[in-house]
Amino acid sequence: MTPSPRPAPRGSRLVRRLLALEIVTVVLTAVIAGGVSAWTTRQTIERDAADRMRSIAATLAVAPGLAEAVAARDVTRVQPAAEAVRRGSGVSFVTVMDPRGTRLSHPEPARIGETYQGTFVPAAAGATLVETFPGTLGLSVRAIVPVRAPDGAVVGMVAVGQLRVQVADRVARELAVLALAAGAAIALGVGLAVLAARRVKRDTLGLEPREITALHRHHEAVMAAMREGLLVLDAATGRVVVVNAEAARLLGLPAAVTPSRGAGPTLDELGVDPALRERLADRSPVTDETVLVGERLLLVNRTELAGQDGGDPDLVVTLRDRTELEAMTRELDDARSVTRALRFAAHEHANHLQAVSTLIELGAQDDARDLAQRWSRDLLGPDIDDDADLRERLADPALAALLLDKATDARDRGLQLRITPATALDAADAGDEQASTDRVTVVGNLLDNALDAALESAHAGRGGVVELDVQAGGGAVVVRVTDDGPGLADAESAFTPGWSTKDDGRREQRGLGLALVRRVVDRRGGAIEVGPGTDGGTVFTVTLPVAGPVDQRGSGSTAASR
Repeated sequence: MTPSPRPAPRGSRLVRRLLALEIVTVVLTAVIAGGVSAWTTRQTIERDAADRMRSIAATLAVAPGLAEAVAARDVTRVQPAAEAVRRGSGVSFVTVMDPRGTRLSHPEPARIGETYQGTFVPAAAGATLVETFPGTLGLSVRAIVPVRAPDGAVVGMVAVGQLRVQVADRVARELAVLALAAGAAIALGVGLAVLAARRVKRDTLGLEPREITALHRHHEAVMAAMREGLLVLDAATGRVVVVNAEAARLLGLPAAVTPSRGAGPTLDELGVDPALRERLADRSPVTDETVLVGERLLLVNRTELAGQDGGDPDLVVTLRDRTELEAMTRELDDARSVTRALRFAAHEHANHLQAVSTLIELGAQDDARDLAQRWSRDLLGPDIDDDADLRERLADPALAALLLDKATDARDRGLQLRITPATALDAADAGDEQASTDRVTVVGNLLDNALDAALESAHAGRGGVVELDVQAGGGAVVVRVTDDGPGLADAESAFTPGWSTKDDGRREQRGLGLALVRRVVDRRGGAIEVGPGTDGGTVFTVTLPVAGPVDQRGSGSTAASR
């Protein structure tokens, strides 16, 4: 099979434009900087040349014996002295003249006696003069200083000059060095620009600005539309890099969270539930694990995304809310339990109806009524006359329905659920809908735990009884659940998520009921007491304030999560 050809590298107008812009910027910068440097260098060289001419002329003007020789117009003494200075300093000419400008020395001896070409009147008056003048040797930079006699009178002048050609040669040499430096800077800048363009192309995958903008908008749309929570964490620092709205909702994060790799908050700073923080801190694989976060059951997955340039990986965490699914599952289990109980009781009820019908036919209506009431009491235990009595004593319809369901379930499992005669809840103590939901969550989970414990005792041939007492007073509802099971060896650990005494291969699905009870009680500002029963087993006493400080952060459908 012929391998498919590799796709040609994708070009990018963005990268080309950036490269061109950077090259133009580098070249212009180098040219401008070089031009300024060249102008400054030329000015500096010319200024240095003028200062040097002035210094040489001033030194020669005060040389011993020069003033006497100039005053005497002694060319034989002046010419050798001037030429010695010229040769020693490397200047173009050294000319000594009298106050009228007549040359007493010159590099070309034939010009001695001629009038000096240039401005000398200010020097004859005692001033120092620097000028650029086209003399007999050519355009030159020259300095003219007066020669004074011991009494201060000007007896002559000294002119020292450098041809501009020589100055220009020095400037050219300096500019050549500047040009070389500018060329090196341009080459280095272009090279760095090419490297930067390649890096930009690699980081942007060769995408154009409009494509990057479109991808960003698509990313934002997908993040907002996802029904799963998404977190991306920097593995090295633990900072939140990405978080979508669903993750913020599930974790109860504030709306002002600003994810960032360099300055984003950590899960600790956001106050995320410790159970989730500890699980994510463990680098072992996380695949479809159920974690109790607040009062939500979240299905957590974590994968590692390789970091750029071999750096630390990013942790990609997905969160799926299983609270409602768990609620539906438990409701389905309850429905199946009731259906099974009804199926098993159908035949028995048919026999009961036949017996009642026979008594009525025999005219024993009172006996028939007593028999029907006795069978009705058997459904809930000897302490309740009928389900209508339970509904009258409990002003919370949801709690009453829960107890009827649990009584049926207990009877089907061969257990006995006793509801104490003192159990009652007035409308004034029932509270609002949230109080009812929390109460059902607490009672449902405590009864499930107690019935499981009682079932162990029943299988061992003893016990199998659970007792419930619900009373109100002092602005709170006190729930007491007693079982005759084997008891709890570590009562405190029983409220830890995932802790369970059962090992049936589904341990990850257990150990959440009592943990959820603890969350609800803590949220409402209540209290939990755990102690041994009088005849073995365990007694759970929960105090639930009717109007407690309810914090809905991270709460879900708690009643359905038991």
